[in-house]
Amino acid sequence: MFQKQPVLFLCVILAGCSLFSCSAGKHNEKGVQSAMKQYDHYIQNLDADSIALLYTPDGDLGNIAHGRDSIRKFLSTFKNVKVLSQSSTTASIKITGDTSLQKGRYQQVVVVAGKDTLTLRGEYTATWLWMPNAGWHIKRMETKPDEDDHDH
Repeated sequence: MFQKQPVLFLCVILAGCSLFSCSAGKHNEKGVQSAMKQYDHYIQNLDADSIALLYTPDGDLGNIAHGRDSIRKFLSTFKNVKVLSQSSTTASIKITGDTSLQKGRYQQVVVVAGKDTLTLRGEYTATWLWMPNAGWHIKRMETKPDEDDHDH
């Protein structure tokens, strides 16, 4: 009986922590914003592995890549690009159940082939999926660059 009590106590503690973490914080707009900031960080570091893992296993990077392996492979082709800065601002977030639709704007400054500096701006739409025990992951990311809006 005594040995079962510590196990039961541990289960109660873990259940309480799980309930607290779900209600305290990430399955909401703040959690989506935090996940997007993490995405910005990975983009700035051009970390293809981490970017791919932020997608759902069947996630889509626009119409360019489907699934984590395809996304990782596509991003790995940017060997001659250095991202100097990456930022996003959220215009709206709508959460329905375990799905979130986030819209906003992005700005990215990159150096291509060590010589050309470009500032890229545009709109993004991110569909996020809440994955229990894993948090928000991108189901689909679409971007629409501003027309003729980059500096050399």
